[in-house]
Formats: sequence, C-alpha cells, structure tokens
Amino acid sequence: MRKYRRLLPSTSRLVAFVAVAKTGSITAAAEALGLTQAAVSRQLRELEDFLEQNLANRTPKGIVLTSAGQRLIADLPTALDTICDAVEAAIHEGKTPSVTVFCDHSLTTSWLNRRVMEFEGEHPGINVQVLSSNRPPEAFSGQFDVAVLHGRPETQGQESWLIATDRVFPVCAPSILQRLPAQPSLRDLMDFPLLEFAPTRRDWLHWPDFLKAHGIDTPPKPKTTFDSYAIAIEAARLGQGILLGWEIVVAPHLANGALTAIGPWDMDAPGGLRVHFSPRGLSDPARSFAHWLRHPDPFQSLTLPGV
Repeated sequence: MRKYRRLLPSTSRLVAFVAVAKTGSITAAAEALGLTQAAVSRQLRELEDFLEQNLANRTPKGIVLTSAGQRLIADLPTALDTICDAVEAAIHEGKTPSVTVFCDHSLTTSWLNRRVMEFEGEHPGINVQVLSSNRPPEAFSGQFDVAVLHGRPETQGQESWLIATDRVFPVCAPSILQRLPAQPSLRDLMDFPLLEFAPTRRDWLHWPDFLKAHGIDTPPKPKTTFDSYAIAIEAARLGQGILLGWEIVVAPHLANGALTAIGPWDMDAPGGLRVHFSPRGLSDPARSFAHWLRHPDPFQSLTLPGV
C-alpha cells in the first residue's frame, strides 16, 4: 500500500495528461475535459513535479511528448480503463438486487443449489448468494437475509414459512442391508453402528428420539457422530453404519442406489423444511426469493401477506 501512495499521483492529473497527449493541445484537452486551459496546464505541471520529469514540450505545432511522456502514455490509458471498469462493476454490483441465503452444507448440495439455479433462470435480475455451513445460523447473525432450515420451531425472534414437508427414516448402504434379516426389527438395526449428526442440534431429529417414538425407550448411544450431515451420508454410503435419512437430502442417493431405506419405520420431520426470516421484514429481492421457495409456480402472486 505504501508503494501506491508513493508512486500514484492523483487521477485528475493523469486524466489531464492523457487528454493532452491524445489531442496534442492544451486548448483541445481543456475543451474535451470541460476545464479551463489554466486548470489543465496546472494539472500537467503538478504531474511533472510529482514525477520530477518533463512530460511534454510546447512547440508552434503543438505538444510534443518527451521520452518520459511517451513511456507514460504507452500504458496509462489501458490502466485507467481498467480502473474505470473495476469501479463501474463495483457500482453495478452494489445496485444489483441480491439476496443471501443461509443453508446447511448437505441441504445446499442436495436441494438448494438446484432451486437457486431455477430461481435465477426465472429472475435473471436478482443475484442469489449462498452462505453454506455446518454451524448453526446464529453463528452468522446479520450476514444473511433468509435461512433455509429443517424445522427449528424453537427459534425465537424469527418468522418462517413451510416450504415442504419431509420424512425421516433409517437408511444404509446395500452392503449392510444384505447383512440384515429379510424383515428386520428396529432392534436388529441396533446391532450396527448408528451414525449420528450433531446431536446438540435441536433442529434435527436424532436416534434416541426416533427410537423412543417407535417404542424403544433406552436406545444405545450412537457409535459414530459427525458435525457434518454430508460427511455422515458419505459414511453411510461407505457402509460404516446406519443413518437417519432426511428424505429431501438423501433422495439423490436413494435414486442412484448408493443408499436404501430400511423397514417400514419413518417419522414426519419436525417442522418440515422452512424458510426463516427476521420479523423486521425482507428486502424486495429476499421477499421474491422466499415467496418463490414457498410457491415456485411463476404465475402465482408475489404479494406476501404479513411481511
């Protein structure tokens, strides 16, 4: 940064020099820039003082650049154009409607990315930025407009809309299914490692609650836990154990045969899949995206009651 301050003169002086060099005249440069001749002469002189080099000589035929001036004009217009492009892009970026969405890693890869692509196809004027993490959304407070989460009915200070219902059921790799009885019981599943995701996350259904809901009050503790559901899925795919599969997330793995559902047991996912937002309201881009997640039919109204 110190090099910039030492070597970069003011842009107004550089622009004045480019105008003089291109027009070959102080008068013409002043007309092109909408300045007085005195102002252009002063900026040229100040630039020469800064560089400690004479850049141009006045002759009866006009301005003639010195070798230093010729060297400077060789690269300067391109450099100024690059700076202008960067500034223009920054201005455009700041004015382009955008919405930042928080989502869990596993849900991002299995579901959200596809929905974002569909939304941007229907709303090309809105940019969607995805903030994906295994950490809870509270760790990123103020950094996103809406959050797409499983359930979380206990979340305080937020409003939410149901996007889709979801089911939870045991899943495993075909290699484990072959080792189970033809009609296994839930207790048969407990002979295998139970893979668990972030047992402290209250927005996810965990093995103890699932087994208790099906009549097993004292289930063993899961033998392997992960802080990433995506990694837990990969462990299940590799045959390391049995995982509680959230249908929306594991659907691609069920479709390609990498995972298979076990038995007749399932539960409704608590709260379903929801889009959460602050009761303070939504920006127009965030409102459009949240409503589209709720009603992806492009012909439905974007009027949002209560927002």
